[in-house]
Amino acid sequence: MTEFQYLNQSEAATAQRAARLAVLPLGAVESHGDHLPLGTDNLLAERLARRFVARLPEGQAILLPTLSYGPLWSTEEYPGSLTISQATFVALLVDLAGSLARKGIRSLAAVNAHYGNFDGLKQAGRILQERGLMLLSFTYPGADAVVERVRETPVVHQRYMHACEIETSYMLALAPEHVDLAQATANFPTFPDTFDVVQTRWSDFSRDTPVLGDPRLASAEKGEAILSSVLDRMVALTEKALAASPSQP
Repeated sequence: MTEFQYLNQSEAATAQRAARLAVLPLGAVESHGDHLPLGTDNLLAERLARRFVARLPEGQAILLPTLSYGPLWSTEEYPGSLTISQATFVALLVDLAGSLARKGIRSLAAVNAHYGNFDGLKQAGRILQERGLMLLSFTYPGADAVVERVRETPVVHQRYMHACEIETSYMLALAPEHVDLAQATANFPTFPDTFDVVQTRWSDFSRDTPVLGDPRLASAEKGEAILSSVLDRMVALTEKALAASPSQP
């Protein structure tokens, strides 16, 4: 596996000539309650990205260092949560993709573990598409069917998961040394009726914790089952996207 930040100049030149794809883990620094660390999204993105690159043909992809900060608004008021602006996030993705293109790599795959990055990824992808560059955006594709099969706790909200049974299972599969289930607690907040139409910080209705659901039933086995499906889907989508894209100069 080619982890770009550890290469020297000559190695980087060789890797750039061979690669068709750069893989960028995207995370955030965000409160995940007391059983998971602030860097949960960074750990998940980086370790999932490593598994992803390992499944691709040798030399096809380079693995970039993790982008460790992202936009977050819903959870910003909790201790430890740090945010950057949407504009900064989008500009960074666009600038980085442009820099890679000048090195001959015209496709960038974002392995995203922070749901707050969604909107910025979409915006950056559209800008890059207009410039003839490709941004693949992966936020656990192929997870839904397996999640539905293995989940034992109720869904708190159809569009959100956070520090719950599922995300904690991901951590137990990818970064178990950073999980402390002894401190896990369940939290099933009541969302305001207007939540889906009025922007609302989670701390307004769940003051003490951003946990959504019950992480105590998480397991590495559940995480591995879901992530195996996710990786299969990521590889399949990458193969199709690269096959349809113009060859690199």
